[in-house]
Amino acid sequence: MKGGPITAVHRDHKQKQRYHIDVDGEYAFTVHEDILVKYSLLKGTQVDEAFYREVLAAEEKHKAYLGALKYLGIRPRTRHQLHAYLLEKGFDAQVADEVCQRCEEQGYIDDEAFAKQWVEERLRLKPRSSYMLRMELAQRGVDKAIAEDAVQGVSREAELEAARALVEKKARRIEGAPTPDEERKLLAMLMRKGFSHSIVQQIRGELRQRRDGEH
Repeated sequence: MKGGPITAVHRDHKQKQRYHIDVDGEYAFTVHEDILVKYSLLKGTQVDEAFYREVLAAEEKHKAYLGALKYLGIRPRTRHQLHAYLLEKGFDAQVADEVCQRCEEQGYIDDEAFAKQWVEERLRLKPRSSYMLRMELAQRGVDKAIAEDAVQGVSREAELEAARALVEKKARRIEGAPTPDEERKLLAMLMRKGFSHSIVQQIRGELRQRRDGEH
C-alpha cells in the first residue's frame, strides 16, 4: 500500500466493534476496535508500509485470540486441540503458538486441570478403565506425564466400580444371572476396554456368586 495519513475511520454497520480505515482518501484495511485503540488509528495518524504490516499482524493475532476464546467458551480444551483448531481456521503456526501461550498464561487452557476433570467426569458418567482414560487423553494431545498423573489418582475401587457399572449396563438386557456364555462375553468386553486382569477376575467372581445365589 502507499503511505500517508489516515483520512477517515468508519465504524462497520453490522459488526460494531470493527472499523474501516481510509489512508490518503482510499480504503486501506479493517481492524477490531482493540487494535484501533492500541495503535491510535485516528484521523491524521501517519501510516507507512512498516506500520501497516505491524497493524495487520496484530489484527491477525487478535482475530485468532477472539476465535480461541469463543472455541474455549464451549467447553474445556487442551492446548493441542486449540492449536489444531486455529490451524484449521487458517491461522499460521506461529500465530497459533502465540495465542495458545497467551491462553495458557491467562488460565483459559490448562492441560493438567483438563486431564483431572476428564478422568473424574468419565468415571462418573461414562465408566472407563485406566487404560482407556490414558488413550482418550492421548487422543486429545495431553502430555503422557500429565495423563499418567491424572490417571494415577484413580483408585482400584473407583476402577472396579467403573467395571461393575459397565457390566450392569450390559446385564440389564439379561433376565436373571448371566449364563456362563453371557459371563464370558461380559468379561471379554471388560478386557477389550482395558481393565486389568485382577479387576476382570474380581468381576468374574461376583458374577458367579450372583449365579450361585439364584440356584
